Amino acid sequence: MKLNYIIREGIVGIRRSTMAFMNSVFSVTIALVLVAVGVLFVDNGLEFIGQLQADYDLEIFLENEADAGIKQELATIISEYPGIFRMDYLSKEDAAALYNAEFGEDVLSLLDDNPLPSSFRVTFEETYRSTNYIQAFINSMEALPMVDEIMFKRDLFDRVQGIMKSIYVVAAAAIFLIILSTVFLTSNNLRLMILSRYDFIETVRLLGASDFMVKAPFFLEGGLLGFIGGVFAILIISGFEFALKYFHIIDLPSRIMNHPELMIGTLLFGIALSSLGMLKTVRRMLRFVA
Repeated sequence: MKLNYIIREGIVGIRRSTMAFMNSVFSVTIALVLVAVGVLFVDNGLEFIGQLQADYDLEIFLENEADAGIKQELATIISEYPGIFRMDYLSKEDAAALYNAEFGEDVLSLLDDNPLPSSFRVTFEETYRSTNYIQAFINSMEALPMVDEIMFKRDLFDRVQGIMKSIYVVAAAAIFLIILSTVFLTSNNLRLMILSRYDFIETVRLLGASDFMVKAPFFLEGGLLGFIGGVFAILIISGFEFALKYFHIIDLPSRIMNHPELMIGTLLFGIALSSLGMLKTVRRMLRFVA
């Protein structure tokens, strides 16, 4: 019986203050858009900065005398090393083709023989991508036979990693401030929404309703409000991302539809923000009701 009352009053409450409810939905939607866009902005920023790095972290050049057996053995050792994300083998012919594409000259037309060595290009997993770990890997590889030289652009690598760490710190602070501002924005609108129902709260309290029976419908109403705001926020962001791609403005590498955890988090945050905000406001109001 209590559950039926809570559900019924939660729905009827929306009808009693439709305009205030829609205003609150609008404010929650804007708040969730700001939070989700902030997360996506950081994620896309890190993607773009990561692209400043080469497609590989380092390149291992082999001596010309290395035969197929040695190359296969080296490939196995490299691929089985902890933290290797990707390993690509470039033959002498592949190296010549890259040289031709980059400089517009055929190396074979300049020299009788192809002087470019074969090599392995190695990329590390994100958790293993540190200067110390990569240097330890280089030391291990230099001890192997037929390894001629290892090219690692350490200065560029350190610079990019430093920028990414700074972005993490700034992004965390920015998102925290955004969340605080959204809580403040929505709490004010929720307070106005509940104030429009003051007479209802006073009436049911005078009829002997417990605090729980007064708060529960508002808690349910807040959850529904947050869910609707979350759905609208996801649709707005998805539409904006589609427009950016459709009009050839930019093709974002990270989109909300590619992150189900972000969509679920947006919905849950909206529900928690609204329902708890409603609960807090009603609790304060009950102090002034006889």
